[in-house]
Amino acid sequence: MIDYVVTRLVVGGLDTNCYILKHRASRAAAVIDPGGDLLVIKNALFEQEASLRLILLTHGHIDHILALEDLRTPNTIVCIHKDDAHMLVERDLFTSMVPHDPRPMRPAEFQFERDGKYKVDPFEFYVIHTPGHTPGSCCFLCGDVLFTGDTLFCYSVGRTDFPTGDAKALEDAIREKLFVLPDETLVLPGHDAQTMIGKEKTGNPYF
Repeated sequence: MIDYVVTRLVVGGLDTNCYILKHRASRAAAVIDPGGDLLVIKNALFEQEASLRLILLTHGHIDHILALEDLRTPNTIVCIHKDDAHMLVERDLFTSMVPHDPRPMRPAEFQFERDGKYKVDPFEFYVIHTPGHTPGSCCFLCGDVLFTGDTLFCYSVGRTDFPTGDAKALEDAIREKLFVLPDETLVLPGHDAQTMIGKEKTGNPYF
């Protein structure tokens, strides 16, 4: 990504990948999936002299949103797909896994309702709705980098054995929306190591 510098942080009790996108020409920053360890995220922003403008949530599971409420500011826009928006203000099946579940949180400032290009100056990105892990799971495409949350991993895919999971929807979304991207597209998932679309098309055992 020519316009952005990407920093990966591993946060929370489930080792979630949280990403910071720092705009090269300004101090503006976006955070994807602040899943815990608030001070780690804030320190990384401070070290980069970054001003947080945008928080993108790939889905609403607690291990991807735990630090959200303390990280957001009056100048921050929080975005999530409409089908997962309720997860910010309701407790769910993961409550028992978190010693102190701070929800209900405030609602997101913006809910994605369609696939396509979005702009929150100076950030431009494409939203790709990929239901299956959750009904509102999304991937974010920034240039040639794809942030996949818990939809697609290195040689794996997201779990669908939760109450709202849908294995067929997940498979269809990956095949029809992600595997059509260029093979050289870098995949930055919500857990574990990075990969590439071409690598997953030929080597992911789920396909």
